[in-house]
Amino acid sequence: MKYLIIVIFISFFSCKEKNDISIEASSTNSFEFLEDKELQSKSIGELRLIRNEVFARKGHVFKDKSLNDYYASKKWYTPNANAKIVLSTTEQEYVKKIKELEKNITANQPLLSLPTVNLEKERKFYEDNKFYINTELKGFINNDDIEDIIWIIDISTDDSLGGNAKEEYRLQIFLGTEISNKYIEYLKSDSVIPCNNCDNWENGSEYSFSNVKLEKKVFHFSTMQLYRGAGTQGFSQENTFIFNFDNDNMILSKVIKDYQNYDTNKKEQNTVIQQQKIHLKDFNVYDWKYVDPGMLSG
Repeated sequence: MKYLIIVIFISFFSCKEKNDISIEASSTNSFEFLEDKELQSKSIGELRLIRNEVFARKGHVFKDKSLNDYYASKKWYTPNANAKIVLSTTEQEYVKKIKELEKNITANQPLLSLPTVNLEKERKFYEDNKFYINTELKGFINNDDIEDIIWIIDISTDDSLGGNAKEEYRLQIFLGTEISNKYIEYLKSDSVIPCNNCDNWENGSEYSFSNVKLEKKVFHFSTMQLYRGAGTQGFSQENTFIFNFDNDNMILSKVIKDYQNYDTNKKEQNTVIQQQKIHLKDFNVYDWKYVDPGMLSG
């Protein structure tokens, strides 16, 4: 009788151990290795998540908060900061294959190789340095139908009061990605939006910008030079720069120039169609000479 009880006792715990192992194995085996054809249909953002899921399944805690937040929404994810991640040969080959696909996509889409930024961290950086975002536009620049953002930041450090304070601006363009709050920094330039009361322009004139718009994958803005002479003398010139997105680049397509002489009330408008491609990344507003007031006299 005693022998029978011992046999039953051992059998019970032996079965329990097998059940525990099978539960753990089924949890691991629930990971699905996608076929090549399906992987090739995925975007670079999706491939990144699929590749990192191999590590997430083993409890890996990521340095990238967006990855941790994503996997935290999965019931199977059990983060373990002390986990020692060991990949099987199959898993290593799978990760390597996905990396190659990501590399090929990046090679064919140069924008994807640009650095990514966290928009909230970028915003806080400017706030901490007492700069402010003068203009914020949301729209679509490229062809992926993911919302993009344009900032014009006042980076002036001149604390003087009155109309002679130096005003300086930075243009920053962020392309949206499939990962929440992660953007590709397409452009950061201090030479697109004109400064005022600075050494880059002729003395005696006031400069400003206006009409900043992003619509139907077209970005445009206007700059104004205002010169006031004695009495009624003076003139203004407004340049409107129009950029179109083409083959991963913002290209200057045309410039509309409006002149007005306040002394003679003479007005003139010219539209210049750009024959030579000028990329927004290479654009320097200070290279665009304003009309000589003498041209509008008489």
